Amino acid sequence: MDCGEVAVLILTSSVEGTSTTVARKRIELRCGLDAGHQGLHRDAQAGEEWASTPGHKATLLRDENDDGGSKPLP
Repeated sequence: MDCGEVAVLILTSSVEGTSTTVARKRIELRCGLDAGHQGLHRDAQAGEEWASTPGHKATLLRDENDDGGSKPLP
């Protein structure tokens, strides 16, 4: 049985010549690791990892032009 924790990944991009950032795509993530696993949750299909508390749907942001990885929303 898999973990089943979920998260949302929002891909953003900056509008050239402005200080505006817009959402381009929303991806639903689901942890496929074994139930009760230790450490970060992982969606292998999307290639994303995240931390969250049980039962809390985390929201992650990633700028399409930034190679620094996803950042969780506070």
